[in-house]
Amino acid sequence: MSERKALFFVILSALLWSTSFPAVKVGLVYLNPLWFIFFRFFTGTLIYLLLFYALKMKFDLSIFREKKIYIISILVFLSYVLQFYGQKFTLASRTALIINLYILWVPFLARYVLDERVTKSLGLAILLALSGMVLLVTKGDFKIFMYSRVFIGDIIVFIASLTWAFYIVLGKDLLKKYNVHEFNIVTFGFTALLSIPFLFFTPLTLPQNTISILVIIHLALFCTVLAYFFYTMGLKHAGAIKTSIFVVLEVFFTFLISWLFLNETWNKIELTGGILVIVSIVLVLRES
Repeated sequence: MSERKALFFVILSALLWSTSFPAVKVGLVYLNPLWFIFFRFFTGTLIYLLLFYALKMKFDLSIFREKKIYIISILVFLSYVLQFYGQKFTLASRTALIINLYILWVPFLARYVLDERVTKSLGLAILLALSGMVLLVTKGDFKIFMYSRVFIGDIIVFIASLTWAFYIVLGKDLLKKYNVHEFNIVTFGFTALLSIPFLFFTPLTLPQNTISILVIIHLALFCTVLAYFFYTMGLKHAGAIKTSIFVVLEVFFTFLISWLFLNETWNKIELTGGILVIVSIVLVLRES
């Protein structure tokens, strides 16, 4: 595969993933977050398994003997629960930006879990990110905004980004032993299973109209399965540095889609905060 084609797959995966945030926002109008998570990942896991069978790919069952895979699956479940509940209160575009802060937390966690080095530029990136987050979540008015629903949603999504960072760090060793798609099938499948006990205590909300059904299919097929396939194909042939543009594109596409279809807008202070966050992410990606 040529590098140009590989980068095309990266951009395509960024576009697909960027649609997940507005789609979740729409789906939450019709579905409870826990039922929404179950339907998305149950359907996504089935599609993933069918794709494995159709492509005659081998699945290494020894992954189920790895204790760490169960901890990682719990982290994935918690991350999506936090993201979905947080997004009930905040904007889709803000969610995309805040959730991608996991890129900044990963090196810090890796320092203690994997004994990797933390650099000065990472410290600068963290400072920029935190400054941007303050502007983003407060809109420059601390007293009023700290008691708003959007502020609560932003904080919940922020915690989700930390949880996602733990998932990335702990999954690093397993991804050296197993195919990324085997890894995804197991974690996605367990995410669906882990939601089941909580469903007994949650009001039943089934996808009863065309919009909710289409949202689940879109998230399961395009955002949970195909986006991962395209991204890993691009990463394999284009390299990690050039594919780092993915994160910036994902945030940009989400902002554009949310503005066009959800009428989401940001003021100047929020935009300034968002730019600082993106710059901090780019700093980390360039170094890595």
